[in-house]
Amino acid sequence: MKKNLFGAILCAAALTTVLTACGGSSAPTTTAAPAAAPETTAAAAVETKAEEAKETEAAESGDYKFTEDITIICPVKAGGDTDRNTRELAAAMAKITGVNVVVKNVDGGATVMGMQECIDAKPDGNTLIINGTDLFVPYMQGTSNITIDSFKTIGVPIIDNTTVLAVNKNSGWNTLQDLLDASKKEPDTIEYGGKIGAANQICGIAMNAEWDAGLRFVDVGNNAAKMTALLGEQTDVINISYSLANDYFETGEFIPLVLLGSEPNDLLPVKTPIASELGLKNVDFSKFFWVATGPEVPDEKVAALTDVLKKVTEDPDFIKNIESNYLTVRFMGGKDAQDFCNKMYEETLLPYKDAFLAAQ
Repeated sequence: MKKNLFGAILCAAALTTVLTACGGSSAPTTTAAPAAAPETTAAAAVETKAEEAKETEAAESGDYKFTEDITIICPVKAGGDTDRNTRELAAAMAKITGVNVVVKNVDGGATVMGMQECIDAKPDGNTLIINGTDLFVPYMQGTSNITIDSFKTIGVPIIDNTTVLAVNKNSGWNTLQDLLDASKKEPDTIEYGGKIGAANQICGIAMNAEWDAGLRFVDVGNNAAKMTALLGEQTDVINISYSLANDYFETGEFIPLVLLGSEPNDLLPVKTPIASELGLKNVDFSKFFWVATGPEVPDEKVAALTDVLKKVTEDPDFIKNIESNYLTVRFMGGKDAQDFCNKMYEETLLPYKDAFLAAQ
């Protein structure tokens, strides 16, 4: 009996050992689950990168799917050439993307308010900004830190080589030389009407510097106000985009004296010389229309928008509408567009910075 009892005890001990061993062997299985997490994380990262790659590839191939409305901020009041061109661009983009493209006018601060709203918008690429040379002026004045480098440039679809120096038919000046001769006889008496703090004020400084024009700048306001002042002979000369004053040129109320560009524009209905054709240095105040979005927008969305902009410039309807206002459709994307804009700033505005600041 003792033998049997001892054997039973041994058996029980052995069974306990086996059970313990079995229980112990389950521990690695329990603790092994977290060990799989790095594999899961790695797989998720690979999947995310794959999705990002697909989005980038789709953007580059033009297969990007737009699903949300797009807003283009126009940083000036409705009614001018910037507003008009923004609406033409919005209509063409809507046709290509298949979503609503809305124009929002945000006037104020010499375009700063509109630019700031774009920078502050949700970085999803659904808020864009359009601007021209005026985007550089507040930075030049020291009133804003915003520059073209504050954004991600989508591209430039339009060049406006239509800015002319215009006078009233009653002025007696039919050529630029007539105007310059008159200014030499009575310096600082011929009034050049424009908007203070804008690129057209710098244009006046440039004409005085390069042509010894002797014009006296008078703040009359925006484009509509400039045309009203010239028509009423409340100012003597203005610069204006040809299409905005087209009716007055057609009736002969206004006379275009010179095209303020570096190359001729054969689209203009009236042959208007550039300064170099008259033996003077060209004063280039042609304009570009630049499109950008916020600085934190993903690159793949910017690439998709650049592709849309390129397609817009290939759209026959868009080209026809833009050329009807004598503007040139010319696509530049991304860095090429940004470099082009910066070069225009350095060559056409920056040389007159000191004189501009002194006039404020």
